[in-house]
Amino acid sequence: MVIECIDVSYRYEVPGDEWALMGLDLRIDQGEKMTIAGPAGSGKTTLLQLIDALMPPSGGDILYDGVSIHELARRKQLPSVRRRIGVLFQFPEEQFFQETAYDELVFSLRNFFGPEEDIIEQKASAITRGFNLDLDRLRTSSPFSLSSGEKRKLALASALMMDPEILMLDEPTAGLDASGRRELIRIISELKDTTVVIVTHNQEDFIGITDRIVAMAKGRKVFEGTRADLIEGIDLMERFHIKAPLVIQVQRWLRSDGIELDRISWEMEDLVSMLDRTLKHRDPD
Repeated sequence: MVIECIDVSYRYEVPGDEWALMGLDLRIDQGEKMTIAGPAGSGKTTLLQLIDALMPPSGGDILYDGVSIHELARRKQLPSVRRRIGVLFQFPEEQFFQETAYDELVFSLRNFFGPEEDIIEQKASAITRGFNLDLDRLRTSSPFSLSSGEKRKLALASALMMDPEILMLDEPTAGLDASGRRELIRIISELKDTTVVIVTHNQEDFIGITDRIVAMAKGRKVFEGTRADLIEGIDLMERFHIKAPLVIQVQRWLRSDGIELDRISWEMEDLVSMLDRTLKHRDPD
């Protein structure tokens, strides 16, 4: 599914509230991984809610495979759109309510398929293998007994049980330790047929896996480009108090000092190795 936001604006119906989004144009293509970055209050989460068709835009339009959200609402087809989109808002484990972790995993799919437990079991087995989750343990454990990283993986796995075409993640690594972040990033990077939209205030975690980056500030889009474009976009982003990943900042500093590397690196360890090789072969004069 391709999603297009055309001059989208949104204002919450609270007296004196400012516009949460203003004049946003954005296209999300099938199969891409997009990062939406920006400080708190920039409109990132509001944008996710609009894309998920939880509320209509105050202005502009959102197209789903070319069909307007207003037309879909008139036809009462928005529920079918929402079924194609999976959303995990920040700290999704706080919304767990099932007795066992397994019941939490299969809750949405069980409601959809009803008693067809063989289908549910097959999908649960396949997904938990890719997530390094012990299915037998999930059957007997409370979801609240899992580690923070396991809870986050369980929440993500439960969203993927419905085979969403688009998966939207709001601060997916928030509150996780380094090991938990690495494991979650690995899982997200291996989602080959699913469009992934990641909302974050910290681009550092996802610079290695994202195709396109959008930066937002005060309800407006202030930057859009590939991750390679970030090197030239640092000044613009800093003007809006949006911090570029350190690995990109370092390469910008190196360029300004006349040190040209063979390619752009997305990982600090790789960058250090490449810089070491470059300096060893550099003309001492």
